[in-house]
Amino acid sequence: MKIAIIPNSDKPKALEYAQNIVEVMHRHDVTFCIPSAFADRFDSSYNIEYCNTNSELTAAGDMIIAVGGDGTIIHAAKHAAEQHKPVLGVNCGRIGFVANLEPAEINLLERLFTGDFQIDERMMLEINIVKDGQKSSFYALNEVTVTRGSLSRMIELSVALNDEFINNYRADGLILSTPTGSTAYSLSAGGPVIEPHMKCILLTPICPQSLSSRSVLFADDSHITVTPIMGDDNDIFVTVDGIKSVKLEQGDCVSVKKSGITANFIKLNQKNFYRILNDKLSERRK
Repeated sequence: MKIAIIPNSDKPKALEYAQNIVEVMHRHDVTFCIPSAFADRFDSSYNIEYCNTNSELTAAGDMIIAVGGDGTIIHAAKHAAEQHKPVLGVNCGRIGFVANLEPAEINLLERLFTGDFQIDERMMLEINIVKDGQKSSFYALNEVTVTRGSLSRMIELSVALNDEFINNYRADGLILSTPTGSTAYSLSAGGPVIEPHMKCILLTPICPQSLSSRSVLFADDSHITVTPIMGDDNDIFVTVDGIKSVKLEQGDCVSVKKSGITANFIKLNQKNFYRILNDKLSERRK
């Protein structure tokens, strides 16, 4: 078995936890795939291969262990989903909604070798951005946002469902999220919490002008199109999972639908989603 370990190098504890993971698992017939930047931080007696990029790590491993916050885990999960490989998230961030293990639970990794785990399948979004007549495609595990630029003025966005107009929104922007993403940006914008195994697309306006503009749930077979209504001074950006950002111009549009691929998370403990939610939100209130 080959296990790729991807620690977030910006978090001081992530490398320490990655070393703990290797210590726990090296007694089994495992080859570890580790970023080459950390080659001098691991015991040379262990069976370790070093890779230069996260893409190489994902391609090399049979499963991926991502050590960091939600951003690290989501980034790893999207790359792994394209190669149909499972991901286990170990939290060393502040909240860690998509992490299955806390650092104190690393000993549970032994369950990978006894089969005492489950695969948790999560819906993803496919985003197509048509800009200057050219289409670019992306995947999102959490959300895609269409938002204003740096100027403090609202933008207007036209939304269509299955090619039929449904509403114009004047707001700071719109969030289209998966059930997994309902506890991310959408939650901060006042959206509802959705059980992550549901199949739907959530639309949440960001600071809408109209008090009647509320979050809307769409069926998972929906095709949603967002078109900016451009003013003279509008700067409008579409951002995928908080990473990839593209500026929109007059005539550009963003289409969102359920992806044909899913993210597969390894579950080593059986914590109830609502118990995790309560624990994480309690931590956020501290």
